[in-house]
Amino acid sequence: MATAEIVLIVASVLILALRAARLLGLRFDDKTARTTFEEPRLKLDAPAKQPHDLFGELQSTLEADKDADIRYLDAGEQDAQLSHRIPVARKVLFTAGCIALLVGLPYLHPSLSWLQVLSARDSSATEATPQAGGPLPSASVGEAKLPGATYDQQSRAKDLDAPTQDSRGPIARGGQATDQPKIAAAVEEDKPPRAIDDPSGKALDALFAKLVRVENKETGSVARILYLGDSIVASDFVTGKLRRLLQTRFGDAGHGYAIVANAWPGWFHIDVSRKASAEWRVSTCVGPYAKDGLYGLGCASFTSYHKGIWSEFATADLDKWGRSVSRFELEYLAHPGGGAVNLIIDGEQRERLSTADPDTKVSWHRVTVPDGPHRLKIEAADDKPLRVFGIRMERDVPGVTLSALGITGARARFLDKQDDGHWASVIAAAKPDLVCLAFGSNEITDGNMYPMDKYRESLSAVMTQVEAAVPQASLMLVGPPDMASNNAAWGHSRSMGHYIVKNQKELAAERGWAFWDQYRAMGGTGSMWAWMQSGLGSKDLFHPTGTGGNLLGSWEYLALMQAFETYKAARR
Repeated sequence: MATAEIVLIVASVLILALRAARLLGLRFDDKTARTTFEEPRLKLDAPAKQPHDLFGELQSTLEADKDADIRYLDAGEQDAQLSHRIPVARKVLFTAGCIALLVGLPYLHPSLSWLQVLSARDSSATEATPQAGGPLPSASVGEAKLPGATYDQQSRAKDLDAPTQDSRGPIARGGQATDQPKIAAAVEEDKPPRAIDDPSGKALDALFAKLVRVENKETGSVARILYLGDSIVASDFVTGKLRRLLQTRFGDAGHGYAIVANAWPGWFHIDVSRKASAEWRVSTCVGPYAKDGLYGLGCASFTSYHKGIWSEFATADLDKWGRSVSRFELEYLAHPGGGAVNLIIDGEQRERLSTADPDTKVSWHRVTVPDGPHRLKIEAADDKPLRVFGIRMERDVPGVTLSALGITGARARFLDKQDDGHWASVIAAAKPDLVCLAFGSNEITDGNMYPMDKYRESLSAVMTQVEAAVPQASLMLVGPPDMASNNAAWGHSRSMGHYIVKNQKELAAERGWAFWDQYRAMGGTGSMWAWMQSGLGSKDLFHPTGTGGNLLGSWEYLALMQAFETYKAARR
């Protein structure tokens, strides 16, 4: 029997098997395929099935990250790939081609139509509309519904002191997982497990000069820190602990900036009360994208089209931090046909602000109050489009503010999706003495799908934009923590983390930025896996828990204070 005849018989048998499966009801048509690969939709009456985890990462993203363990090949396996830029095994491509050939043969001639196993797409079918609470579309231009209403989450601070599961943990100084760094004054403070890298010796001078003025209680001296990052920053554990420690030592000058509502599930700040209705429409720099590239300081733009949609910011009332404010500052977009917003202080309307303007431009409106506990509610006053970004809360006392602006699912390069002039203006308006960029975890999951030379190029471009916007500010990269892997052969760690950290450190040194290495502070390769076992790391393989965030925030504080004391000693 000729080889061609054997191939034809085998192909016919396979097609007949698929045909039989279809007749038995095991259909594999286009509709099924769409259902199989669709991201899950959130049902409002079934919160347990929400498509995201505690930190706001979509379950589909988390599953893709785990699947990346399979795609993430070591050097010995890369020879099996088509190329380093197309990291797909040749065997996979060959198998896929064979399947496509067998399935496609019946479509070559009408007489073979009875062997066709794929149904034509029903032209009358329509795509499902994203529901409130569902995943935000990431490759579209426009607006999406919020994941839901924004609720006061200052109580999440209790997670910082939550007990760990057991006493094991990769504490860099050799202690137990329950050990907490001792926080004392000035030079008596403990040394961090990892110091800040600063080959130039002056990357943090602008911040430290301001802290000296704050420490001396000079009138009007406020040290402002702008801290941008991915979902590890969106969950305010690390940054919240850092904020608390800085304000305990230097003074509480206000909470800082936060976005108007939760653009992503899991976004929260401690030591501030934030609430918002669910009717805002949102565009973000991770999608859906705004056509004009205007997202404000927090990479999220919120629009109201109906009267009565609201957001509320207030001082905290659970712990000792964030209990007073002297001024609220609304960041919004002035534009032709813009709507009006009611500004309500402590339940009484203070004024009505119109956002209508012949020109489209980011604007700021300040509402001053006697220093103390206060509440600001912004409310759409009409049905015209009202577009707002965030609110800044500060005080007229010496101290520190830390604005933590996490962008769930972001890579550092996503910041470049903003209009350059707009982004420069909102960074400058924040008047930061220190800008931190804390990205890298999502880049680790990209693996070799995003070449390292492209990563360096895109990160450098973002660093250049920050340098141009705030040339007098101190600048620092914060490396990502270790990312765990279920693969024991890799030491339960994604090796790409090492390369991301290495390149960040090199870029920081080349450009005169400071660099703090969370990866090695927590123990380096394999540390997140151990943290997960001890309750310091989340089971999603890369987020620290509240207790883990407590440690990382404490260590970053100690690293900053160690460098600060060195700065002061050199100037005595």
